[in-house]
Amino acid sequence: MSEVNSSFAIDIEKLQSLGINDPRSAAARDLIRSKSLSSDQRLFLSLLSSNVLKTVLFESKKKIIAAGSLVEEGYLVVSGSLVGIQGEQIYRFGPGTVLGLAEGIVNRPSKISVVTTTAVQAKVIPFHKVDTIIASLPREMRAILQTIVNRTLA
Repeated sequence: MSEVNSSFAIDIEKLQSLGINDPRSAAARDLIRSKSLSSDQRLFLSLLSSNVLKTVLFESKKKIIAAGSLVEEGYLVVSGSLVGIQGEQIYRFGPGTVLGLAEGIVNRPSKISVVTTTAVQAKVIPFHKVDTIIASLPREMRAILQTIVNRTLA
């Protein structure tokens, strides 16, 4: 029998109640700088306001990552919900979730399949741009990043 192992989502309603409807607004930037938001909320708003990341829409019941396959691009979930399936374990994902980034950075196959349960809006994280940024980092920083990614995937 499958069981829900964990779930993650940013509370979008809370952000909206704080007056954040546009992540590029002065109010949003002030809140990010104020440190009154959690690190997850700050990261979500910062990535959401990025001009580098393009938006993609997925329909409900669409597999966007297949277990055992290399991940071609990462995703920041903006809205909607998804499930990750790894054997008998199920993971629930919502806004703020970053999918496939660690696997894509180190070119490893995904351990889980990810399927949308509702329509999903996401920002695409293109690995060729991430690779360019990583290549420009000092060797020590690349080693630290590699260690963090490996711990995440362990």
